[in-house]
Amino acid sequence: MKQFNYGLLFILLLISACSVPKTFEFKGLQDIQLEKLTMGKNKIKANIIYHNPNAFSLVLKQIDCKVLLNNGKFTQLKLDTNITIPPNQDFLLPAQLEFQMSDLVKNSVELILNRPVKLNIKGNATLSKGIFTKTVSIEYETTQKLNLGAALSGMK
Repeated sequence: MKQFNYGLLFILLLISACSVPKTFEFKGLQDIQLEKLTMGKNKIKANIIYHNPNAFSLVLKQIDCKVLLNNGKFTQLKLDTNITIPPNQDFLLPAQLEFQMSDLVKNSVELILNRPVKLNIKGNATLSKGIFTKTVSIEYETTQKLNLGAALSGMK
């Protein structure tokens, strides 16, 4: 009978460990800084705020997403570093984004006047919990002011 109880306990633990993690919730961008501004390739450094709705911590292993600005091509977000994500909390994801000036110029009026722009993030994230790894899709849409004037004043 004890073997049956231990077997049942093991199966229940295995099933609960295999539960599919919920996708992170995008909260916005903060600390936006222009690192390089030229007519060609440019760099923006920012922190992306997410919320982990899961009741357990996860390790973020990889992110590969396209970032669209007002439904137009803007940049690619790639991350290939392990980051431990606490349960039921907001967390910051440091990002360094490269973009072409031509992709930004299309939205220059909204950016100069500090009007909200629509940001879309679409792609995948690879998460792990112990020995289990799962790739989940990411699809967020938000409207946010980027405040490039403040970013320009903080430029190195």
